[in-house]
Amino acid sequence: MKFLRTLLILGRVSNLPTVWTNVVVGWLVGGGLFGPQIGWMIAGVSLLYWAGMTLNDAFDVDWDKAHAPERPIPKGDISVKATWIIGVVQMLAGAALIIGKTDASLAVLAGLIAAILAYDWIHKKWKGAVLIMGLCRALVYLLGWTAARSDMQLAAASPLVYLLGIGVLLYIAGLTLVARGERDEKSNGLAALPRVLLLIPSAFPVMVLYCEQSLDITHALLFGGIIISSAWIIFVRTLLSAGKIPQGIGFAIAGIALYDAVVAFYIDWRAGVFCLVCFGLALVAQRVIPAT
Repeated sequence: MKFLRTLLILGRVSNLPTVWTNVVVGWLVGGGLFGPQIGWMIAGVSLLYWAGMTLNDAFDVDWDKAHAPERPIPKGDISVKATWIIGVVQMLAGAALIIGKTDASLAVLAGLIAAILAYDWIHKKWKGAVLIMGLCRALVYLLGWTAARSDMQLAAASPLVYLLGIGVLLYIAGLTLVARGERDEKSNGLAALPRVLLLIPSAFPVMVLYCEQSLDITHALLFGGIIISSAWIIFVRTLLSAGKIPQGIGFAIAGIALYDAVVAFYIDWRAGVFCLVCFGLALVAQRVIPAT
Protein backbone atom coordinates (compact mmCIF):
# COMPACT_ATOMS: atom_id res chain seq x y z
CA MET A 1 0.00 0.00 0.00
CA LYS A 2 2.87 2.38 0.76
CA PHE A 3 4.35 1.83 -2.72
CA LEU A 4 0.95 2.44 -4.34
CA ARG A 5 0.55 5.67 -2.39
CA THR A 6 4.02 6.70 -3.52
CA LEU A 7 2.99 6.19 -7.15
CA LEU A 8 -0.19 8.19 -6.59
CA ILE A 9 1.76 11.06 -5.03
CA LEU A 10 4.32 11.01 -7.84
CA GLY A 11 1.53 11.24 -10.40
CA ARG A 12 -0.50 13.93 -8.58
CA VAL A 13 -3.47 11.70 -9.42
CA SER A 14 -5.90 13.92 -7.51
CA ASN A 15 -5.79 16.12 -10.63
CA LEU A 16 -6.80 13.34 -13.01
CA PRO A 17 -10.55 14.16 -12.96
CA THR A 18 -9.70 17.50 -14.60
CA VAL A 19 -7.90 15.64 -17.39
CA TRP A 20 -10.98 13.45 -17.93
CA THR A 21 -13.18 16.52 -18.40
CA ASN A 22 -10.72 18.00 -20.93
CA VAL A 23 -10.99 14.81 -22.99
CA VAL A 24 -14.79 14.76 -22.75
CA VAL A 25 -15.19 18.39 -23.81
CA GLY A 26 -12.87 17.96 -26.78
CA TRP A 27 -14.79 14.83 -27.73
CA LEU A 28 -18.17 16.57 -27.45
CA VAL A 29 -17.09 19.59 -29.48
CA GLY A 30 -16.01 17.12 -32.16
CA GLY A 31 -19.49 15.64 -32.21
CA GLY A 32 -18.52 12.40 -30.49
CA LEU A 33 -21.13 10.14 -28.91
CA PHE A 34 -20.86 8.23 -25.66
CA GLY A 35 -19.27 4.82 -26.25
CA PRO A 36 -16.22 2.64 -25.55
CA GLN A 37 -13.80 4.88 -27.44
CA ILE A 38 -14.22 7.80 -25.05
CA GLY A 39 -13.39 5.45 -22.18
CA TRP A 40 -10.18 4.35 -23.89
CA MET A 41 -9.31 7.98 -24.57
CA ILE A 42 -9.72 8.87 -20.91
CA ALA A 43 -7.62 5.89 -19.83
CA GLY A 44 -4.85 6.62 -22.32
CA VAL A 45 -4.60 10.34 -21.58
CA SER A 46 -4.71 9.59 -17.83
CA LEU A 47 -1.64 7.40 -18.21
CA LEU A 48 0.12 10.14 -20.19
CA TYR A 49 -0.64 12.66 -17.43
CA TRP A 50 0.49 10.22 -14.74
CA ALA A 51 3.69 9.55 -16.70
CA GLY A 52 4.37 13.25 -17.15
CA MET A 53 4.04 13.96 -13.45
CA THR A 54 6.12 10.91 -12.51
CA LEU A 55 8.90 11.87 -14.90
CA ASN A 56 8.70 15.42 -13.59
CA ASP A 57 10.04 14.15 -10.27
CA ALA A 58 12.74 12.16 -12.05
CA PHE A 59 13.91 15.25 -13.92
CA ASP A 60 13.71 17.44 -10.78
CA VAL A 61 15.44 15.09 -8.35
CA ASP A 62 18.38 17.43 -7.58
CA TRP A 63 16.11 20.45 -7.12
CA ASP A 64 13.72 18.48 -4.93
CA LYS A 65 16.57 17.29 -2.69
CA ALA A 66 17.36 20.92 -1.94
CA HIS A 67 13.89 22.47 -1.90
CA ALA A 68 11.26 19.71 -1.54
CA PRO A 69 12.68 16.96 0.70
CA GLU A 70 9.17 15.65 1.36
CA ARG A 71 8.80 14.46 -2.27
CA PRO A 72 8.98 10.64 -2.71
CA ILE A 73 12.51 10.42 -4.20
CA PRO A 74 14.35 12.64 -1.67
CA LYS A 75 12.32 11.04 1.10
CA GLY A 76 13.63 7.61 0.06
CA ASP A 77 10.24 6.11 -0.80
CA ILE A 78 11.36 5.26 -4.34
CA SER A 79 14.61 5.32 -6.30
CA VAL A 80 15.38 7.60 -9.22
CA LYS A 81 15.88 4.58 -11.49
CA ALA A 82 12.51 3.08 -10.57
CA THR A 83 10.82 6.45 -11.14
CA TRP A 84 12.30 6.70 -14.64
CA ILE A 85 11.23 3.15 -15.51
CA ILE A 86 7.69 3.59 -14.18
CA GLY A 87 7.26 6.92 -15.95
CA VAL A 88 8.43 5.57 -19.30
CA VAL A 89 6.21 2.48 -19.00
CA GLN A 90 3.20 4.66 -18.17
CA MET A 91 3.94 6.87 -21.16
CA LEU A 92 4.24 3.93 -23.55
CA ALA A 93 1.11 2.28 -22.15
CA GLY A 94 -0.92 5.47 -22.54
CA ALA A 95 0.26 5.98 -26.11
CA ALA A 96 -0.45 2.33 -26.95
CA LEU A 97 -4.04 2.60 -25.67
CA ILE A 98 -4.73 5.74 -27.67
CA ILE A 99 -3.15 4.36 -30.85
CA GLY A 100 -4.71 0.91 -30.57
CA LYS A 101 -8.18 1.74 -29.28
CA THR A 102 -9.07 5.19 -30.63
CA ASP A 103 -9.08 7.19 -33.84
CA ALA A 104 -7.11 10.08 -32.34
CA SER A 105 -4.57 11.90 -34.49
CA LEU A 106 -1.07 10.46 -34.25
CA ALA A 107 0.36 13.91 -34.95
CA VAL A 108 -1.50 15.49 -32.02
CA LEU A 109 -0.59 12.54 -29.79
CA ALA A 110 3.09 12.94 -30.71
CA GLY A 111 2.82 16.67 -30.04
CA LEU A 112 1.28 16.04 -26.62
CA ILE A 113 4.02 13.59 -25.61
CA ALA A 114 6.70 15.96 -26.88
CA ALA A 115 5.17 18.85 -24.91
CA ILE A 116 5.03 16.77 -21.72
CA LEU A 117 8.67 15.74 -22.00
CA ALA A 118 9.79 19.23 -23.00
CA TYR A 119 8.11 20.76 -19.96
CA ASP A 120 9.59 18.17 -17.60
CA TRP A 121 13.03 18.80 -19.04
CA ILE A 122 13.22 22.60 -19.12
CA HIS A 123 10.66 23.98 -16.68
CA LYS A 124 13.28 24.64 -14.00
CA LYS A 125 15.56 26.30 -16.54
CA TRP A 126 13.18 28.56 -18.49
CA LYS A 127 10.32 30.63 -17.12
CA GLY A 128 8.57 30.51 -20.48
CA ALA A 129 8.00 26.79 -19.92
CA VAL A 130 4.71 27.76 -18.26
CA LEU A 131 3.33 28.09 -21.79
CA ILE A 132 4.40 24.52 -22.56
CA MET A 133 2.54 23.33 -19.48
CA GLY A 134 -0.55 25.10 -20.75
CA LEU A 135 0.01 23.64 -24.22
CA CYS A 136 -0.18 20.14 -22.74
CA ARG A 137 -3.74 20.84 -21.56
CA ALA A 138 -4.70 22.50 -24.82
CA LEU A 139 -3.54 19.48 -26.80
CA VAL A 140 -5.75 17.20 -24.68
CA TYR A 141 -8.81 19.08 -25.96
CA LEU A 142 -7.55 18.80 -29.52
CA LEU A 143 -6.71 15.10 -29.11
CA GLY A 144 -10.25 14.42 -27.91
CA TRP A 145 -11.63 16.32 -30.90
CA THR A 146 -9.54 14.32 -33.38
CA ALA A 147 -10.70 11.04 -31.85
CA ALA A 148 -14.32 12.07 -32.46
CA ARG A 149 -13.66 13.46 -35.96
CA SER A 150 -11.05 11.12 -37.42
CA ASP A 151 -12.34 11.82 -40.92
CA MET A 152 -11.50 15.54 -40.81
CA GLN A 153 -8.30 17.59 -41.03
CA LEU A 154 -7.17 19.66 -38.04
CA ALA A 155 -7.68 22.82 -40.06
CA ALA A 156 -11.40 22.02 -40.17
CA ALA A 157 -11.75 21.79 -36.40
CA SER A 158 -14.41 23.91 -34.73
CA PRO A 159 -13.04 27.32 -33.66
CA LEU A 160 -14.36 26.45 -30.20
CA VAL A 161 -11.83 23.69 -29.60
CA TYR A 162 -9.01 26.09 -30.46
CA LEU A 163 -10.42 28.92 -28.34
CA LEU A 164 -10.86 26.59 -25.36
CA GLY A 165 -7.35 25.27 -25.92
CA ILE A 166 -5.86 28.77 -25.99
CA GLY A 167 -7.95 29.76 -22.98
CA VAL A 168 -6.81 26.84 -20.84
CA LEU A 169 -3.22 27.30 -22.09
CA LEU A 170 -3.13 30.85 -20.74
CA TYR A 171 -5.01 29.91 -17.55
CA ILE A 172 -2.55 27.10 -16.78
CA ALA A 173 0.36 29.39 -17.61
CA GLY A 174 -0.92 31.91 -15.07
CA LEU A 175 -1.53 29.20 -12.51
CA THR A 176 1.96 27.76 -13.05
CA LEU A 177 3.46 31.22 -12.56
CA VAL A 178 1.74 31.35 -9.18
CA ALA A 179 2.89 27.81 -8.37
CA ARG A 180 6.51 28.86 -8.91
CA GLY A 181 6.18 30.94 -5.78
CA GLU A 182 4.70 28.08 -3.76
CA ARG A 183 7.97 27.53 -1.88
CA ASP A 184 9.04 31.15 -1.89
CA GLU A 185 8.57 32.47 1.62
CA LYS A 186 8.85 36.02 0.29
CA SER A 187 5.85 35.53 -1.98
CA ASN A 188 3.09 37.66 -0.49
CA GLY A 189 0.56 38.27 -3.18
CA LEU A 190 -0.61 37.66 -6.70
CA ALA A 191 1.30 39.36 -9.52
CA ALA A 192 -0.50 41.34 -12.21
CA LEU A 193 -0.01 38.88 -15.10
CA PRO A 194 -1.38 35.82 -13.24
CA ARG A 195 -4.31 37.96 -12.06
CA VAL A 196 -5.30 38.55 -15.67
CA LEU A 197 -4.63 35.01 -16.91
CA LEU A 198 -6.66 33.42 -14.12
CA LEU A 199 -9.74 35.35 -15.25
CA ILE A 200 -9.85 33.73 -18.69
CA PRO A 201 -12.20 30.77 -17.93
CA SER A 202 -15.03 33.20 -17.15
CA ALA A 203 -15.14 33.82 -20.92
CA PHE A 204 -15.69 30.14 -21.77
CA PRO A 205 -19.52 30.41 -21.94
CA VAL A 206 -19.21 33.37 -24.32
CA MET A 207 -16.84 31.33 -26.50
CA VAL A 208 -19.51 28.64 -26.83
CA LEU A 209 -22.18 31.19 -27.71
CA TYR A 210 -19.94 32.80 -30.34
CA CYS A 211 -18.72 29.57 -31.96
CA GLU A 212 -21.76 27.30 -31.67
CA GLN A 213 -24.65 29.58 -32.57
CA SER A 214 -26.63 26.63 -33.91
CA LEU A 215 -27.08 25.38 -30.35
CA ASP A 216 -30.23 26.26 -28.42
CA ILE A 217 -28.49 28.38 -25.82
CA THR A 218 -30.61 30.29 -23.32
CA HIS A 219 -29.49 33.51 -21.70
CA ALA A 220 -29.99 31.90 -18.30
CA LEU A 221 -27.47 29.20 -19.17
CA LEU A 222 -25.04 31.79 -20.49
CA PHE A 223 -25.16 34.07 -17.46
CA GLY A 224 -25.26 31.13 -15.06
CA GLY A 225 -22.05 29.78 -16.56
CA ILE A 226 -20.32 33.14 -16.33
CA ILE A 227 -21.41 33.66 -12.72
CA ILE A 228 -20.41 30.15 -11.57
CA SER A 229 -16.99 30.17 -13.21
CA SER A 230 -16.29 33.77 -12.13
CA ALA A 231 -17.30 33.01 -8.54
CA TRP A 232 -14.85 30.12 -8.34
CA ILE A 233 -12.09 32.22 -9.90
CA ILE A 234 -12.67 34.98 -7.33
CA PHE A 235 -12.58 32.42 -4.51
CA VAL A 236 -9.31 30.94 -5.80
CA ARG A 237 -7.74 34.37 -6.28
CA THR A 238 -8.69 35.29 -2.72
CA LEU A 239 -6.84 32.24 -1.42
CA LEU A 240 -3.79 32.95 -3.57
CA SER A 241 -3.69 36.63 -2.66
CA ALA A 242 -3.87 35.67 1.01
CA GLY A 243 -0.72 33.60 0.59
CA LYS A 244 -2.51 30.23 0.77
CA ILE A 245 -0.62 29.11 -2.32
CA PRO A 246 -0.78 25.28 -2.11
CA GLN A 247 -4.53 25.25 -1.32
CA GLY A 248 -5.25 27.91 -3.91
CA ILE A 249 -3.35 26.06 -6.61
CA GLY A 250 -5.15 22.82 -5.82
CA PHE A 251 -8.54 24.52 -5.99
CA ALA A 252 -7.56 26.31 -9.20
CA ILE A 253 -6.63 23.00 -10.83
CA ALA A 254 -9.90 21.41 -9.70
CA GLY A 255 -11.65 24.43 -11.20
CA ILE A 256 -10.69 23.24 -14.68
CA ALA A 257 -13.39 20.57 -14.38
CA LEU A 258 -15.90 23.24 -13.32
CA TYR A 259 -15.08 25.40 -16.34
CA ASP A 260 -15.41 22.33 -18.56
CA ALA A 261 -18.84 21.69 -17.02
CA VAL A 262 -19.93 25.19 -18.02
CA VAL A 263 -19.06 24.31 -21.62
CA ALA A 264 -20.37 20.73 -21.55
CA PHE A 265 -23.86 21.71 -20.36
CA TYR A 266 -24.42 23.56 -23.63
CA ILE A 267 -23.88 20.37 -25.61
CA ASP A 268 -25.04 17.47 -23.44
CA TRP A 269 -26.37 17.83 -19.91
CA ARG A 270 -25.08 14.36 -19.01
CA ALA A 271 -21.55 15.44 -19.83
CA GLY A 272 -22.11 18.57 -17.77
CA VAL A 273 -23.08 16.46 -14.77
CA PHE A 274 -20.05 14.23 -15.35
CA CYS A 275 -17.77 17.30 -15.28
CA LEU A 276 -19.37 18.55 -12.06
CA VAL A 277 -18.84 15.14 -10.45
CA CYS A 278 -15.20 15.27 -11.56
CA PHE A 279 -14.89 18.73 -10.01
CA GLY A 280 -16.10 17.41 -6.68
CA LEU A 281 -13.96 14.28 -6.99
CA ALA A 282 -10.83 16.37 -7.57
CA LEU A 283 -11.52 18.44 -4.45
CA VAL A 284 -12.07 15.32 -2.34
CA ALA A 285 -9.02 13.54 -3.77
CA GLN A 286 -6.80 16.52 -2.92
CA ARG A 287 -7.47 15.81 0.73
CA VAL A 288 -5.66 12.49 0.30
CA ILE A 289 -3.14 13.12 -2.49
CA PRO A 290 -1.55 16.60 -2.79
CA ALA A 291 -2.34 18.38 -6.06
CA THR A 292 1.21 19.73 -6.37
